[in-house]
Amino acid sequence: MLSMPSPDNPVRISILVAARNEEQNIERCLRSLDLLDFPKEQLEIIIGDDDSEDNTAWITQQFSAEKQEFKYVKITNRISGLKGKANVLAQLAHIARGEYFFYCDADIEVQPGWASQMLSHFKQKTGVVVGVTRMKKNRHLLADMLSMEWLFALTAMRFFSHFKVPITGMGNNMAVTREAYFKVGGYEKIGFSIVEDYALFMGIVRGGFDFQMAYKPEVISISEPVNTFPELLRQRKRWMHGVMESYWVTRLSLFVSSLIVPILFLLSIWLPINPVSSVVQYYVLVTAVSLTAVVLLKQPDLWKAALLFWFYMVSIGLIMLINYYLPSRTVWKGREY
Repeated sequence: MLSMPSPDNPVRISILVAARNEEQNIERCLRSLDLLDFPKEQLEIIIGDDDSEDNTAWITQQFSAEKQEFKYVKITNRISGLKGKANVLAQLAHIARGEYFFYCDADIEVQPGWASQMLSHFKQKTGVVVGVTRMKKNRHLLADMLSMEWLFALTAMRFFSHFKVPITGMGNNMAVTREAYFKVGGYEKIGFSIVEDYALFMGIVRGGFDFQMAYKPEVISISEPVNTFPELLRQRKRWMHGVMESYWVTRLSLFVSSLIVPILFLLSIWLPINPVSSVVQYYVLVTAVSLTAVVLLKQPDLWKAALLFWFYMVSIGLIMLINYYLPSRTVWKGREY
């Protein structure tokens, strides 16, 4: 297990951003981080450029040139056993000086109160805090469905968190303590995973630390949605690796939600159930949870998506399962895994 490095001139929080080929999004992310209402002297923002092939480096360097809390790091080497985002974040952890490591993707826009609100959820034994993410408003129907998918899943995670059942982390909106990260050995000990956020989250929980969910409107980060169905399939191929590595509750819920309609009709052959009535009840349950998320997280623009979400969830779940089991490579940020 790695020993915790002792940073010179420590700060309160370090925000670690892994970026690869993000010239379309990186400035939006950096501007939102620059607007955080957190004391600059207690903050550092480190952008790890994962050998980008576009203008990510130039944009980042231009933006951060006169901002002391920003630091640009070019990542060209690999830690043995690691690659991609996990490799970048592992190296940034050794550069970071913060008591807490905050994780934010390069296509994310955070709110001004994000850092302070997330920080307030750390208690004595808390090792990791997970926030909330949605897509940009008023883009297209797919973006609204993706937003609703996030909110529905995070609402379920919030429910299970009351019973101390860990579901998953979220690399675009998550924070961990420096102590927890290095006590479990960091990414070097955890090893490579294409879903590095889930791997780190579970590594910290299994290391004996508590987890918390920051389930409130003030921590909602805004992500860029995928815009085409092929992009969605590539993204979900990667996500499915995380689902299949997660707790049995998560895997079971995916299979049940994806196959619920044929399961109910098959069961009706042997059991005295009305499959149509059961499907309607399932729709009501999912829609009720979706609308609850919209209300609790104060996202009124998504109420129509909440009413349609059941149809999307059943369809995309089945598509994800088929796509996952098809014999093809997982492609992410121009690399194959």
